[in-house]
Amino acid sequence: MYKKRLKQKAMLLVVLLGFFILLIMPRSIRESEEHRPEEAERLEIPKEEEHTFEPEEVWEMPGADAKIRVLILADDGGIYHREKELEREYPGALEYFEEEEGWVIVNEVPLEDYLCRVVPSEMPSTYAKEALKAQAVCARTYAVWQMREYAYPQYKAHVNDSVSYQVYNHIERQETTDEAVEATEGQIMLYGDGPVKAYYFSTSCGSSTDENIWEKGDRNQSPYIKGRRVGTSTTKRDLTDEETFSEFIRKKHEGDFEITEPWYRWSLYVPLTQIEENVATWAKARAQRSEDGILLEDGTEYVWEEVDTIGSIEEAKIIGRNTGGVVHEMLLKGSEGTLKVKYEYNIRLMLGIPGGEIQKNDGSIGEGGNLLPSGYFVMEPVFEDKSLTGYQVYGGGLGHGAGMSQNGARVLAEQGYGYEEILTFFYNEIRLAKLGS
Repeated sequence: MYKKRLKQKAMLLVVLLGFFILLIMPRSIRESEEHRPEEAERLEIPKEEEHTFEPEEVWEMPGADAKIRVLILADDGGIYHREKELEREYPGALEYFEEEEGWVIVNEVPLEDYLCRVVPSEMPSTYAKEALKAQAVCARTYAVWQMREYAYPQYKAHVNDSVSYQVYNHIERQETTDEAVEATEGQIMLYGDGPVKAYYFSTSCGSSTDENIWEKGDRNQSPYIKGRRVGTSTTKRDLTDEETFSEFIRKKHEGDFEITEPWYRWSLYVPLTQIEENVATWAKARAQRSEDGILLEDGTEYVWEEVDTIGSIEEAKIIGRNTGGVVHEMLLKGSEGTLKVKYEYNIRLMLGIPGGEIQKNDGSIGEGGNLLPSGYFVMEPVFEDKSLTGYQVYGGGLGHGAGMSQNGARVLAEQGYGYEEILTFFYNEIRLAKLGS
């Protein structure tokens, strides 16, 4: 009995000693021992790798010291300024042209300095390094392509500072974007015997398109911009088919790079009255800038004509899709005529909802503008008392959808891909070269 009690006391002493040691052990050590996962479950945060790439090919014109001439638009979007003084500071030299309507101001700036103010204006500076580098190469390539001729010959300006070309100097220089420009200094993309038109946009719906979305676009002249799935899916689908695309855009697809992005999927309601307002606002203006983007029905044909109204809208119907599923042609039937609207920009204008609500992929509400978020959508008629009142629109993506998806580039960068790999994913069979010294 004595030995049994002695053994029990000894065991109790061991337990109390262990408990005492546990109490005096530093908390951090206790937690690391108690909560350390099994080896196979250990979580590690991957470090962002720095990718370097030095092209061997040299492109001679323009040289690395080239300067680009940028026309600075006024606050109203026009080219004429009331005053010579600008709110922002600009690098390089400013040239002033005095006209009856006001001052035209052109900024001549070294190409690399220009890019240091384009990249942060076009892509958030917080994005992964390799995505910023890809953006820098795209912006440089696009600028070089535009520098072949003047967009404003009377002022010898290659581009303006807006989304019509590339947004310039709307955001101040940032350290991360400066580093991306410097790391890719002079690098551009080539296809065949020249620079590519390096189009890019914000967010894909899981699919991209080609240059035929624009009136003067020609996919045969830009085979490096091909519609493709923006993700890991290798499934082949003909997204130009209405039924196939409708099934595609109404679902989320595992493997799509931007499946968690707010603009990956969206929906909104467009009343017929809003379409009528859009036609009154935009049809004539767009017809004046287009040869066949806005056409009026004339018997069995559709002809170019400046149109102020087609009366009360009775029906809107998609009649054609381009590569990747983007809407290419739409009919707007009114009480006084029928319009055929072609090309994604014109179509997005006719269905815009300024000030309206857009339900986004993450459940948040966005504010509508003059343009639909993208041309990747389907329409479902909405009736009240058996009368058509408008359309519920289900769509995806943000922007025109041709070239590099910026959020797709970010996802690839976060997965460890280098900028040269990102570029070759979005642009078919391109190669990198460096501007000559």
